[in-house]
Amino acid sequence: MDLAEDINHNLQYYAYLEPITRRLNAPGASNWVRGKEFSGMLSNLDNCLDYMQAHPKQREAATYRSKYRLLLTRALTLIRQHFTNTLRETAADVSKRIADRQLNDTTMSALLYAKFRIGAAELMELGLEIQKRAVPPVDAEPGAEAEYQSLMNELYQSYSATRGRLILPLIAKKMAEIALAPSTSKDVVAFARSSISYMRGLCVDEYNLWKEWFASDGGLYEFLEAMCEPLYDHLRPRIIHETQLPKLCELCTLIQTRYMEDEEEEEQQEDLTDVLRLDFGHVIQPALEDAQTRLVFLAMAVLRAEIQYYKPKPEDLDYPRTNQGVALSGGRHSGPVLSGTRGRKASANGLPKTPIIVDEEGMESRFKLEPSLQDCYPTLRKAIWLLSRIYRLVNVSFHSDD
Repeated sequence: MDLAEDINHNLQYYAYLEPITRRLNAPGASNWVRGKEFSGMLSNLDNCLDYMQAHPKQREAATYRSKYRLLLTRALTLIRQHFTNTLRETAADVSKRIADRQLNDTTMSALLYAKFRIGAAELMELGLEIQKRAVPPVDAEPGAEAEYQSLMNELYQSYSATRGRLILPLIAKKMAEIALAPSTSKDVVAFARSSISYMRGLCVDEYNLWKEWFASDGGLYEFLEAMCEPLYDHLRPRIIHETQLPKLCELCTLIQTRYMEDEEEEEQQEDLTDVLRLDFGHVIQPALEDAQTRLVFLAMAVLRAEIQYYKPKPEDLDYPRTNQGVALSGGRHSGPVLSGTRGRKASANGLPKTPIIVDEEGMESRFKLEPSLQDCYPTLRKAIWLLSRIYRLVNVSFHSDD
């Protein structure tokens, strides 16, 4: 009896092959995905594969293992088909309702988000069946892709493409409206403030919806970056054609201080909701890099034209007159003197946490050197003016590997 029970226990892993093969290859097998027993079937396949892996010396264990692996692939492929079909049907319904009549913002939001939340929990559970099996084998080489990761990537791509077809036209329309508005049509900073704020709100909404469809962030930021393309289509030309260095400084300051989260803010948000942990700074990073690139270009132009190749005037070299002016003033200054030990201490402790833009006309009132700036050589005044503008704006590395 003990021997018969042991034989029966071992044979059950072999006997499961024929019925599950008929079930997965039968017409209408895709409808089985919605059934409660589908998850149990996947677990049985896992158990059979583990048994064949643990008993490689049994007769035909390798053959059965290969067949069970094909059946598991077939079952996970059915999940992908059901996922994409459901997604396509939902998107088609939403598109039809949008095309049939003019909708206000509330109705549009209900269609674009509430409609997509229906059945999202069920599809997430099915997606998890693929995700938890998308792991590299034990004997896989470092860096090797998991066996079923491509199926999971197809779910991400299908969702991203479907949402993109619905959302991108609305984003493009909104960007065009902001670009033509009187308050933002000619000012790159005003346009960036309005357009990036709109995109941040939309990215938060899409982030929340993504979390209802998927249990991980895989493919999320690629999707959000694609949603920002209409923004860059309008913002990049404005940045490239911007010739005022102060405007670019203001744009970099705006992005760094308002849309980039620092480490302290991230630590404070660790215990908050997932919405607040959306890394929008990663999404908007290309806009900052574009502004920094253009800022460096203009700064180099100023450096070459007004410092490197500056041609001094006679009064610039009239040092007796300059020294006489300093002597008559008694060397007194209304502001702090940034020299010596006290100056070094003050400059070390007084660095602004956020960038400060200094006008060239008011530079003498903020920086008091020995001698005063109005008596300095013009290239020194220009160098301090330039540094005061680009300080902390172009030498910042976000999301570094260090």
